[in-house]
Amino acid sequence: MSQEKERRLRQLLTEIQLMEGSVNALQQRLQLINAAVSELNMAQDSLKDLKNIEKGSPLLVPIGGGVFMNTELGDIKKVIVDIGADVSLEMRYESAVKDISERLTEMEDAQTSVREQLTQIIAQMQSHQQIAERLSRELQVGLEGAI
Repeated sequence: MSQEKERRLRQLLTEIQLMEGSVNALQQRLQLINAAVSELNMAQDSLKDLKNIEKGSPLLVPIGGGVFMNTELGDIKKVIVDIGADVSLEMRYESAVKDISERLTEMEDAQTSVREQLTQIIAQMQSHQQIAERLSRELQVGLEGAI
């Protein structure tokens, strides 16, 4: 009986390690999705804000590294949108807003899915840990009784 408990305990511990790896991978994926959602929200907000600004109005544009450039707002009837794989497409303003909104919805759906997967795996991991702790105690009591 004790050998069966030891085998089961080793199996549970192996499964817990695998689940920890899955949790880490999902957390990394969630961080990437969160960054994409944040970026898409910023793009969506910026496009909406620019719609209410007059052509020729002065703008301060971030170019990276905490560096900004003074410029003027041009025509926003056409917007260049990155569609992936280092490919950008010129779109009408309305199409760009719609595209970003759709991508944002997809990313939010992915966010929800990954969170649900994380919750399931963590719950399963906790269940395995409780069983492993119980088996460990039983084995320990069995060893103490044998002495």
